[in-house]
Amino acid sequence: MRSQRKCDIVAGGVIALLGAVVILAASQIRGDVEERLPPRTLPYVVGFMTLAGGLGLAVKSYRFRGEDPEIQWPEKDGWVRIGVNLLLLALFTALMDPLGMPITTGLYVAGAIWYMDRKRILTALLTGAGSAVVVYYLFIRLLELTFPLGPLGQ
Repeated sequence: MRSQRKCDIVAGGVIALLGAVVILAASQIRGDVEERLPPRTLPYVVGFMTLAGGLGLAVKSYRFRGEDPEIQWPEKDGWVRIGVNLLLLALFTALMDPLGMPITTGLYVAGAIWYMDRKRILTALLTGAGSAVVVYYLFIRLLELTFPLGPLGQ
């Protein structure tokens, strides 16, 4: 029998390992001393947060005392939802260069929210637009990271 506790411990360990790999890869990124924010900063932050989150999940699950629920695998609708979200993620990745990071992020967020709750199209559009604006100003203008800009860069 597969239990939630065991799966959470394993998942936490895998996530922590992924965080360690990201940290190791980020340490190999070289940047100019003159840059305001070195290019490895964001990967370091993401790597350490992933490592901490994975360790936290594993430790919390290991220390859990109580009834260990059996895993409920998704029904057909759940698998379709997972598939659509993976497709949206693949489209996000494929459209990153031609459309740019801000536009692609806005479309991805709006599409994912709309798919999850089709009654809230206005919420999906506004959240997608807000995400695009935040990505543009935070990552591209403020942090001066080099993400593809697509039509915004012309």
